[in-house]
Amino acid sequence: MERKHPVVVLVISLLIGLLIAVFPLPTDIAYLRPEVVCMLVAYWVMQSPQHLGMFFAWSVGLVQDIVEATVWGAHALALTLLAYICLMSYQRIRNYSVWHQSMWIFILVGTHQVVVNWVQGIAGYRSPTQLLLLPTIMSALCWPLIVFIFHRIRVRYRLA
Repeated sequence: MERKHPVVVLVISLLIGLLIAVFPLPTDIAYLRPEVVCMLVAYWVMQSPQHLGMFFAWSVGLVQDIVEATVWGAHALALTLLAYICLMSYQRIRNYSVWHQSMWIFILVGTHQVVVNWVQGIAGYRSPTQLLLLPTIMSALCWPLIVFIFHRIRVRYRLA
């Protein structure tokens, strides 16, 4: 298979993540939607920390704020914090098993959820706290799938 440019795969994955984030779901199951964009930012920052960092996460967060029509800066701040934590601990996290990484993702996505809810709360838009836990749990459960899919893509297209 021919070698693809990693930026193309990165952009396509983030576009798919943004589509999943805004795909309309019934209100009964909308809170079970995993935070795909958050997981993708964590994945890409940990896989390529020398190229992607906090500015990348901040940019993706602003795009997510625009696409989801939420308070500007909520996702940008939360994803920047997530990228900082990933940059400080990527060597340790990458050496863990996928299920152990899922526990880290639970903590990272939970932190993301709390920061986004805090910023939206300042602006007057608050979600019930107990509903923040469901997307966090679903994200941790979906992490092995994200790792499997992107590992296969990276091997198939010979990405670094």
